Amino acid sequence: MFTKKTADSNSVCSAEGSCSTCSTASSRPAKNSPPEVLRAACLGKRPKALRTACLGKHPSVGLAVVFRYAAICLALLLVCLCALSLMYPQSTYAVQGSDPLTVTVEVEGFQGSLPTLIEGNDFTKGQAIQADPRYMVDSQGNQPLASLIEEKESQGFQLVWKTDASDNFDWFTTPITQSTTVKGSFVEADYIVRVSFNDEKTEDIEVAIPKGSSFEEAYGKALSTPSKQGYTFIRWVNSSDNSTFDFSAPVEASTTIYALYSISEPDQVVTVDADFDVPETASGKCYIGATWSVHPAQFSISGFTGELEGCSGTGSCSLPSAAAPSYTWADYNATLVSVDINAGIVTYDVTITPPGAASPNGPRNSLGLIGYQTVYFQAKVQKNFGGYLELKKASENPSLSESNSTYSLEGAIFGVYDKNGNRVAQLQTDENGQSQRSPLLPVGTYTIKEEQAPAGFANTADKSIPIHAGSVTQSTISNTPQSCLIDLVLQKVDAETKVSSPLGSATLGGAQFQVSYYDRYLTVPQLVQNTLTAFMDGEEAQSNQLSIPQSWGNPVRSWIFETDEEGKIHFSKDYFVEGDDFYYDHEGSIVLPLGTVEIKEIKAPEGYLPVENTFVVSLNESGTEPHIENWEVIEISEQVKRGDFAFSKTRQGSMERLASVPFRITSKTTRESHVLVTDENGMASTESSWTPHSQNTNKGTSADDGIWFGQDALGTQAPVDDNLGALPYDTYTVEELPCSTNEGMVPVAFEITISRDKTTLDLGTVDNKPYTPEIKGEIDKRQTLFKANGLFTYTIDYRSTSSTWADEFTTTDFLTCSKEDQAHLEALTTPISSGDYDGKMNVWYQTNMTNTPAQEKIQDAENNEQKESETTEQTQESESTQESETAIVQESESTNAQENETANACSTNPYNPDNPNNERMYNFDNWRLWSQDLSTQESTTLFVEDLQLKEGEYITALAFEHGRVEEGFGTLSQEDEQWNRRERYENNDTLENAFDSTELSSWNNETCSQVLDALYQEKTVYAPAVLFMKATDEMLQSEDIELWNDARIDIYRNLELHDEDKDSVVQTTVQYPTNTTDNPIEKLLTTLPKTEDLGFGIVVSLIAIGTLAGAIVVSIKIRNRKSQR
Repeated sequence: MFTKKTADSNSVCSAEGSCSTCSTASSRPAKNSPPEVLRAACLGKRPKALRTACLGKHPSVGLAVVFRYAAICLALLLVCLCALSLMYPQSTYAVQGSDPLTVTVEVEGFQGSLPTLIEGNDFTKGQAIQADPRYMVDSQGNQPLASLIEEKESQGFQLVWKTDASDNFDWFTTPITQSTTVKGSFVEADYIVRVSFNDEKTEDIEVAIPKGSSFEEAYGKALSTPSKQGYTFIRWVNSSDNSTFDFSAPVEASTTIYALYSISEPDQVVTVDADFDVPETASGKCYIGATWSVHPAQFSISGFTGELEGCSGTGSCSLPSAAAPSYTWADYNATLVSVDINAGIVTYDVTITPPGAASPNGPRNSLGLIGYQTVYFQAKVQKNFGGYLELKKASENPSLSESNSTYSLEGAIFGVYDKNGNRVAQLQTDENGQSQRSPLLPVGTYTIKEEQAPAGFANTADKSIPIHAGSVTQSTISNTPQSCLIDLVLQKVDAETKVSSPLGSATLGGAQFQVSYYDRYLTVPQLVQNTLTAFMDGEEAQSNQLSIPQSWGNPVRSWIFETDEEGKIHFSKDYFVEGDDFYYDHEGSIVLPLGTVEIKEIKAPEGYLPVENTFVVSLNESGTEPHIENWEVIEISEQVKRGDFAFSKTRQGSMERLASVPFRITSKTTRESHVLVTDENGMASTESSWTPHSQNTNKGTSADDGIWFGQDALGTQAPVDDNLGALPYDTYTVEELPCSTNEGMVPVAFEITISRDKTTLDLGTVDNKPYTPEIKGEIDKRQTLFKANGLFTYTIDYRSTSSTWADEFTTTDFLTCSKEDQAHLEALTTPISSGDYDGKMNVWYQTNMTNTPAQEKIQDAENNEQKESETTEQTQESESTQESETAIVQESESTNAQENETANACSTNPYNPDNPNNERMYNFDNWRLWSQDLSTQESTTLFVEDLQLKEGEYITALAFEHGRVEEGFGTLSQEDEQWNRRERYENNDTLENAFDSTELSSWNNETCSQVLDALYQEKTVYAPAVLFMKATDEMLQSEDIELWNDARIDIYRNLELHDEDKDSVVQTTVQYPTNTTDNPIEKLLTTLPKTEDLGFGIVVSLIAIGTLAGAIVVSIKIRNRKSQR
């Protein structure tokens, strides 16, 4: 063998043994052997001479070497096999002798077969499967699970996967380490709505929306209107069908909505040329959000970069059988489809490739392609295509300009300006008045300014011209001789607010002004004289300081105009009242010749004081515009009439003065409102001399707070002025507000009118009388008819019809049919109501053992059971029963006392001086508490079996206890048509075809939920109470069926006010479908002969005669025996 020695530094490897061919022992080299011999020995080799000699002379040595190398090769082979087994576990089955792992797939509600996944063929042990059954495609090209999944999604359900150990399972992340069964089940799931704002600043959001809810309900509000520079928001688009998304409507499927814009400011958006700026292809990144549906899968696509930036919508699967990607960034490649220049829309076909995407020819397993689907999306990109402009110059009055050498259409220079005032182009006309074509301009409206008029013409006014995409806009601009055109002559404003909106009910309309025209100018000496006069008065010389010299005499022409509601006068017939003819220019417009105009008010508007000043305006030749711009709108201030009022406050029928009583004063015109408070003597006044307006202005908490009304209809506020009255010209409502002083009295309300300036109205004494509220309530009891299985329901709706709140509202249902042991309550679902003060309620109940005192039960037993013929045994049994019932009642009374102390729905009521201790009026002494503080905003299903009643004990009455309820309280909307049904109070008030109870076997969570779904339908804000009943076996076998149920409400306020309402229903027969004979009454009737059967009539007659004869015979025999005795 080979050994290694380590005794000293000279140790070397050696091979010891003997050759089988010769007897010579192989020895190690000597210490003084050459180095190559020593090295060869250490390495397990020999020098060639030794090796040759050994192999030649000793074949056994050669075989040993061969075996050694063979052993090394075999070890290397085993290492390779181990490595391969780790890489490909399926290749080691023969070695290991174990079966491959399997994954069985099951889906709730799917009746077909799904493939069983086998390790090695469909997946690798320790790794995820990387394929999803929901997108599987069978050999016929169908997707087996598509219709089921889409049907469930439309109903608000989502497919989730779990292992047979109930662990969550993900086909792309869960590693397979053992054989398992993966089960797919459908659970309620929210719809996902992804919102793309497309405004380059707001991140996309995703909102989970429960089934039956709207976006607004789930998100808490509707989305506000987004903004984007250069664009106008159009609408929110639902990408699934391109409709306008309704934020208030219930969402019925997952989708993507995006903000749609139109270009409104083209100058702020990049202008492109369709021939050069639209690429044939594009690429970049985008975001894949939520996914839904299967055939095909739908995807929420947004967040594009590059050429498709701003696009969003819904994409679809382009690679069936692969899994659907979601919530991931992906690459896209787009190909140009079309360019619509007029609409400014460029359309691309887009292929989106997510990370880990499958390929059509890539690896697959029994579920389909391994990896994720690629997504198809059609993107529409909005582009700002430009247009061109050409101008044509013409004369407004050809009769003046044609054949006249002073006029020329050549040389007019126009500047083209965008909406921001930037000069973007210049156009110049030729001898024919035609300009050259402009450069390419963004779509939009441009202002054309004539910067140089042609000879003989005045400059024209600026003109706005729209530029359209892909077209040449041609426009004609005409010049006119210079003239003086007046539009707005004057503007009246309120003297306090300085705006053209009146105070109170006064108006700036209806004022009349006389406009006088003089065909001359004021001379320099006359202007100097007017300036000196203003200087002597300490004022600046303005139009209202100028005057017309008396030497001018009468005006050439004069007109009377009347202001409109905004206090304006335009120089037009619409404002004209009377006067001379107007002046017209060649266009037919009303103008004033150059000269001097005098304006003065001759009639003040309603509610304002007259203006005494006059105004003079000079119309001088100026500039080169078509109409001179000398006229400046004259602003004339008007002072509104202001006044005050005062009164004293007393209690009716006495001289008691009421202090600190607040009164709300409200303008009937502007709705401005402030509070005035009486002083310690019950006096109140708005005068500044009583309490300065500027002192605690409008604080409204005490008599020391001043009052000031100065707000116009636009919200402009006039400054406080203690020299004026507090109230402008108007009619005001004065309403007494509740307070501790006037508690229990009817507040007064009255009106006053301020119509005179600086006048105070003395209203004298204001008193009031006590107030008594009125409360009312209603109940609606309905039923469903029971079938052969005895299952039926009662529903209860109730409401307060009071115009105010109530302290207490209790609904009681006396289950008469239960008291008579005809049917028993097995479960109930509490109602959903609106208007409960604290949103809580208590549920109470009575049973056949808790509602009657013990002594009454004992007396009833004695009266009903004691007979002379009864045995001692029967008497003892009755006494034992009575003792047991007495003990049960005593125990119940003890429990009731404790519950009544702790469970009081009125305990959380706000303070009421008429019921300061929140006492409860309804008597719950013989009631048991079922559940306390249940929410009135959601329903709760309670089962009788959870109460653990004693044997033979069952519920005979229910009560729903509410504390304070507000106006409009109820389990059904006040406007619901159910309250107006004619049959509401009829005994046979039945819910027809609400549900089919023959399909139910008993009341449990599942069956109760099915019935609630049928009864509630889409109700979420309101819902009735539902009682789940079952008729007893005796009743089902009885031929005389009469099930009664009585319900009522009691509403209280202030310990004294009370109202009640009752409603009863009854079932007198059992109603069955026509295809069954399980109805006992119907079965009995069907066995009887028909009344028209002649034979039947004869038989009945004979039986009656025979019975009568027998009775006579028996009577005679009895009489004979008595006579013998």
